[in-house]
Formats: sequence, structure tokens, C-alpha cells
Amino acid sequence: MLVEINLLPQKEAKNKSLFLLAIISAAILLIGGFFVYWFNRTYENKIANLEQQIATTEQLVANEQQKVMNYEASNSLTELENTVKWAEDYPLKTVPILQKLTELLPERGFLQSFTYEGIGVVKFTIQFETSRDAAYYLNALIESKWVLDAKLNQLDAVTSFYDRTIGETDNGPNESELKNEKYIPRYHGEYEVELKRDVLKEEASAETSDEQGGEGE
Repeated sequence: MLVEINLLPQKEAKNKSLFLLAIISAAILLIGGFFVYWFNRTYENKIANLEQQIATTEQLVANEQQKVMNYEASNSLTELENTVKWAEDYPLKTVPILQKLTELLPERGFLQSFTYEGIGVVKFTIQFETSRDAAYYLNALIESKWVLDAKLNQLDAVTSFYDRTIGETDNGPNESELKNEKYIPRYHGEYEVELKRDVLKEEASAETSDEQGGEGE
């Protein structure tokens, strides 16, 4: 008995399976390639962004360094200008000023202290025997041609020490003798004077010229 076997349909099914497998493999490769490309592109973008950030940071650092250099240069120039200005406005010589201040003092007036408070401004303390002397001295300062402004900041009465020739007891000086002793009160006046620096400088220059002329003769 003969049996006929038809193999053609099986071959066609096998070919379809291979074709379908090829399509699926190609799709997988295509999708895989797309993801690889996408990840690679993303990675390249991140690297580009990082490089851009680095470049921006370096530029900012360079700008800040330039600002610091400019500030230091400007600061050095400012310091130089301040030094020159300080040299021009340097306080006047003390001795001539003291001489002028003491020339105006009353007979029993004494200079106690002297300090510079600023450019062309001096403070000093004078001891007087009367408060009237302090007022007269202030008026003399104000009328002086080398004084721009003068004021009496403070005037204090100072307790005088008792005479050492007075007899003493174990508890201190003899009160009965102290009552019969006469004391002259003392006053300390604190003055603040703004000087006319141009006038003083002119006088100092004139004195220097006179001295040089005298030496030349």
C-alpha cells in the first residue's frame, strides 16, 4: 500500500518561522541600537554641559582674579594718594605752635599737656589761677591771626595741696592752722584750637628764608 506524504506545507511554515525570527531579531537589534545611540547621545550632552560649566567657572574665576588685581592696583594707588595727601597735610612743627600758645599765657599760666587731635587741630590743657584768666586766654586765641577757631571745652577747679610747713597731727594736718592759712584756687582749662595751617606755613617759610639769608651774609 502506497502512502503519499506532502512536505510542501511544512516547508512553507518553516520558512515563515525563519522570516518571523529574522524580523524579530532585526527589531531587537534596531531597538537596541536606538537605546545605545540615545544613551551615548545623552552621555555626550552631559559631557558637553560639564565642559561648558567648567569653562564658565574658569571664566568667572579669571574675572574675579582680574577684579582682585584691579582692586589691589586701585588700592595701591589710593594708598599712594593718601600718603601724598598725608605728607602735604602733615601736622605742623610742634615747637613754633607751643611758642605761640605760651606767648599768650597770663603771668601765672602754665601749659600742662598738648596733643594733636587731627590735621590742624590741637588740644591742650592750661593751668590758671583764676577763671577770668581762662576767659581772657580764650579771647586772645580767637583774636590771633594763626587761629581759625578756638573753644574752651572744660574748666575745672583743682584742689590745692596744703602748705607742708603747717603743723601735722597723727590724724593729718592741724585743722586750726589750716583755717588760718590762705589758699589760691587753681583752674585747669581744656582748649581745642583749629589752626590756620597756611598762615603758620607762610610764617615758617619766611623764618627759614630769613635764617638762610642771615647765614648767607
